[in-house]
Amino acid sequence: MAPRRKPPKRNAPARSRMMFYSRSAVCGLCGVTEAELAVWEAEELLAPARLLERDNRFEPLYDDAALQRIRLIRTLADDLEVNLPGIDVILNLLEQLQR
Repeated sequence: MAPRRKPPKRNAPARSRMMFYSRSAVCGLCGVTEAELAVWEAEELLAPARLLERDNRFEPLYDDAALQRIRLIRTLADDLEVNLPGIDVILNLLEQLQR
């Protein structure tokens, strides 16, 4: 009888890397316009995860959590026709539920 082989060691789970997306990439991924993003940021419904300085200008970068939030805002605004103050209330309630 042949000796039993040990199963290969599994690598520890890879640490999840933070992915950041440019404004134009976010617009393409989420189906929104840059103008919509600007309005949502002005209304403080959304904030970029980071700002990248490039040629003395700051480019907003968004993470996966921001993408989920953008998709939620878009659904509320476009599909459910909730106005911006209503979206703000819903987002605040959802944040409180997650605590």
